Amino acid sequence: MNSNNNKHFKRARTTALVLLFFLGLSALPASIFMMVDPSGMKMGLPPEMLDQTPFRDFLFPGILLGFFNGILSLLFAILVIKKHRLQVWMVFFQGGVLMTWLTVEVIMDLYYAPLTLPYYLVATLLLSCGLLMNLSKSGLS
Repeated sequence: MNSNNNKHFKRARTTALVLLFFLGLSALPASIFMMVDPSGMKMGLPPEMLDQTPFRDFLFPGILLGFFNGILSLLFAILVIKKHRLQVWMVFFQGGVLMTWLTVEVIMDLYYAPLTLPYYLVATLLLSCGLLMNLSKSGLS
């Protein structure tokens, strides 16, 4: 990897790390609140919000949120710090997981603009970082 590609790789990797930690550290508390209070009332989530979904309360969505966007994101961040050989794919995968999560929320009519739009940006940036890391690594950037 030449120095220019190395610089692009490091910048994309650093950005990805910030995003992975942000995602993980914001998803975990939300998921814990959803599991502790499945009614959603303590978080200000009305139960009617789930009317168009297969869920009766927020317990299972909280478990899914905690695992896929919380734990997985933090695990990937740690592995990226350790320069795991699959770090590029972990970043790209987490961007895809978040993009899928948000799209399912929109399809289920759980769209909440103040949170959904910024997290779509996080997902897009993670996907972009993964792509840039891959291109830099292969010498194509």
